[in-house]
Amino acid sequence: MSSTASSTAAAASASSSSCATQNFSDFPTKDIACAVGGTSGFNSSYRDTLKDCCKSAPVESWANNCGLYCLSVDQTIADLQKCWQEGGVKAGEIYCSGNNTATATGKPSSSGSATGSGSQASNTAGGQSNAPVHGVSKTGLSMAAMVLVSAVFGVLL
Repeated sequence: MSSTASSTAAAASASSSSCATQNFSDFPTKDIACAVGGTSGFNSSYRDTLKDCCKSAPVESWANNCGLYCLSVDQTIADLQKCWQEGGVKAGEIYCSGNNTATATGKPSSSGSATGSGSQASNTAGGQSNAPVHGVSKTGLSMAAMVLVSAVFGVLL
């Protein structure tokens, strides 16, 4: 295969500029699913890998054609991730809604959308959490302490 053919096969499916503004942590389904994508789009060869691994679940485009996803139907998230990785998908490009033992609660309908209901779990990329960590600021904690101290002194005086 020539270097031109290789680079064409690995070309992203959407322009990098349109993908850079996409929020990949918002899954298009509330059910348990995995996706590939990123700010540079996705490798076009991934579509075939996903079709092979997603069993009866259709592979659907999302995030302005910068990503692909499917429900984890009749298999765990871990099994779906393993299949994708064996097919050449890089672990860091995989995002899943659910833990490694979760499976989709719905079944794909003929329209390609899931029937049934599920709750969205934390998003993971190759088993790693993507959720931002939120803490209490020192200023907020200081303000709460001041209010508490003022209330105590107000009662005592």
